[in-house]
Amino acid sequence: MFYNTIVMYAIACASIRGNPKVKDIHFHEILISENGHRVISADAKAYGIINSDTISAVEEYVVEEDRDNFIKNIELADSSWFHVEIKSGDDNHLYYVKADRNADDGMIRLVMVNIDELLEAHYRLNRQICAYKAQLDLFEDVFFEYNPERDTVNVFNTEIAEFDAGVYSLSDFEELLTQKVSGRKKNAVKGFITQLKGKTGRFTARIDANILNDDPNVTYTLLEEAFLYYDKETEGVVGHIHLGTEKVKTTATSIKHDSLTGLVDKTDITRIAKERIDERRLEGTTLVIIDIDFFKHINDTYGHQYGDDVIKRIADIITKEVGNEGIAGRFGGDEFLIVLYNVQSEDELRAKLKSIKNMVAASFPDRGIEENTPLSVSIGTATYPADADTYDDVFMLADHCLYLAKEKGRNRYVLYTLEKHGTLESIREKRLSIKKINERDLSYGDVIIKMFDMTLHGKGSTVEHFMDEFAQGFDFQHITLFVGQPFKRRYSTGTAALKNPAALDFMLGILNGDSLDTFIGDQKFIVVNRIETLPPYANGLKEFLKDLGIYSYVLLRFNDKDGRDCILIIASVGKNTQWNQMHYKFYRAFTDLLSLYSLDETENDRN
Repeated sequence: MFYNTIVMYAIACASIRGNPKVKDIHFHEILISENGHRVISADAKAYGIINSDTISAVEEYVVEEDRDNFIKNIELADSSWFHVEIKSGDDNHLYYVKADRNADDGMIRLVMVNIDELLEAHYRLNRQICAYKAQLDLFEDVFFEYNPERDTVNVFNTEIAEFDAGVYSLSDFEELLTQKVSGRKKNAVKGFITQLKGKTGRFTARIDANILNDDPNVTYTLLEEAFLYYDKETEGVVGHIHLGTEKVKTTATSIKHDSLTGLVDKTDITRIAKERIDERRLEGTTLVIIDIDFFKHINDTYGHQYGDDVIKRIADIITKEVGNEGIAGRFGGDEFLIVLYNVQSEDELRAKLKSIKNMVAASFPDRGIEENTPLSVSIGTATYPADADTYDDVFMLADHCLYLAKEKGRNRYVLYTLEKHGTLESIREKRLSIKKINERDLSYGDVIIKMFDMTLHGKGSTVEHFMDEFAQGFDFQHITLFVGQPFKRRYSTGTAALKNPAALDFMLGILNGDSLDTFIGDQKFIVVNRIETLPPYANGLKEFLKDLGIYSYVLLRFNDKDGRDCILIIASVGKNTQWNQMHYKFYRAFTDLLSLYSLDETENDRN
């Protein structure tokens, strides 16, 4: 039923996001090892449910009578939902669970949702459906839903029309609407059908005729449609047909919308934000800037039409997540601005931004810059008056946080905080000297090119000097070069260079031991964004890295000029780092530079 479709969409945009009870539904994600089913990572609430100590198998938290079925389903990992009763503290709760296997890392991902929460949401949604249906019945408009996959139109509420409600092919629907008009008016209706089939974000057509019946008082027909993105597999278009008379003065909407996405256009989203902050002084107003990472790659690889489809889908994800808690606009080609009305807590804001980021990744799981990686977005945000007291300053802080999200590797959100990011004035001064975001990579490229130029066309330099330059240019905390066989440390540098003799002995023990093939194998380039994702057999290495404060690293293996086996390790100390995929080429280029030199095995460490 169309009623159910449009009402469910309205609820997704309004009720679920706006109702404090309904939005408490939590889908928890838990990553477990394929062997032993031990918890590797989970969100905070999931840890609270299973009380995991990461040593016990996750099935130990399932009641005994459901345990065999639970194990069977997670080992099958076919993404089918099944129910299970889980022991949580002194109580047991029913959950729906599904499992799928990640072929790349040999782990199993569990998604869990509390059945009581789902039932409560179901009852509330049914009440909302009744309310929305009653509201739709107050209008005499004809409503319709277009299904692009079937190329059919579901039409209903047709009491004022001379055709019945029902499902029509798109061509039959066009014929129904053009029976009473000809010439330019007929072409205008056909143009609307073309926009409908093209799944335009939002489109309105006015026909100066009555296309539904013979009522002489009707002087025009208004046709309106809006694109809907239900999930990564399903999309559609909904709309209505309104009959009007000139006796009723019609006015254009005060808010203009972007034709591709249906979001508010740049002029009006800016006006709304300025009014709330500079004129009405509404506390809690938060600006969120979202940018699609490497969108040029999407256009270049898949074409501009697919790029438009990506923009439309992400716009709909944003619309659903914002709901009635704010308003979203298209701010540029691949950039969006959200104005959230009344953010009360940082946790609330983080949950919303995380949901947008994750939904984009889930919708485009293989469209990232690297092969078989998801498309991502970078997000920056700041709030009035907690962070600044004018629109221009709040926007500048949000934009600066977007810059930081891009700089730190993209695929993340950054919330402005004074302690982390500095004062408004200091950021303003920094921005005067910072290049535009799309020019940043050039500065890193210049670092590498300068080194190659010195080597190939100049007097050259030492490996130690190059490593120092590399660490400083990329702001690395830790870089160590090992040369073998057997491996010995050639040089360490960075703000947290490896100096601990015991730590060095441990690393050399791994590199020169039988476990090297287990950890590295034939791989030449390894990226670990979170050491928690290391497999169970690497627990010893994981604990060692934690003791050193290393939470993320990149490992590159190459040969020097004389064919010696070399390993370069770049590490992040004291924090997790989502390594910037666009910088991988620079890391590889640096090892290409080192491979031009004879890297003897003599230790030459910085004191």
